[in-house]
Amino acid sequence: MAVSNQTAAKIAQNTMQWRGKKFEETFKPANRPVPQDDVEAEKAGGKKKGRGRRVLIIILALIVLVAAGAAALVFTGTADVILETFGIPNFLPGAEVRSLQYRLQQRAYELDNREQLLNAREDMLDQREAELLERSEQLDVRERNLRKQQEEWEESVEAAKKMTITDILASYSEDKLKSMQQVGAIYSKMDPEAAASIASELYDAQQIAVICYSMQPQAAAKLLENLDPKLAADVTEILAG
Repeated sequence: MAVSNQTAAKIAQNTMQWRGKKFEETFKPANRPVPQDDVEAEKAGGKKKGRGRRVLIIILALIVLVAAGAAALVFTGTADVILETFGIPNFLPGAEVRSLQYRLQQRAYELDNREQLLNAREDMLDQREAELLERSEQLDVRERNLRKQQEEWEESVEAAKKMTITDILASYSEDKLKSMQQVGAIYSKMDPEAAASIASELYDAQQIAVICYSMQPQAAAKLLENLDPKLAADVTEILAG
């Protein structure tokens, strides 16, 4: 039986559609689970990407900090000082002005320190001068006092030399006079040489004169014979006065 052209074309079209559908069903990926290795690889890749982002952020932050630090060094003039210290040519804008300002500030700082040191030294010298002046005044006062005491002692010595036995007896109290008389009585009974030695150690010329005055003339004469010649002469002079 003969087939028309339209029918043959329709059959061919249906056949192509069926084959295409069959091919799609055959080669279409099935909804099967992804292998664990592929999942871990995908996660590792994600971690690497995240780590890379963090590293990039850190690098950018460091660049910003370095740029800010460099700007601060330039603004404060520290960069100029560093470059000048190491002998590196400075091509930064306004470097000469900043360098001059820095030198002026350093000079002003040095002058201020020098002025403070000089002021401190001046204060120390003023204090030292005041201490020396006070010490000098104290020494002057002591010297005047010593001179006065020496003059008074010399006057008292001269006055004592001029005192007679009567003046000496009049200056003694009754108790002291009785005590000296008792000493005279004891010396009268002692060996004259021993009595003279003891009297020379304990009493002066005026006191020995009072002791001799209270003794018998013979005992007093023996005591005077055993005294030092100079002391015996002074005692004799007092008794004779």
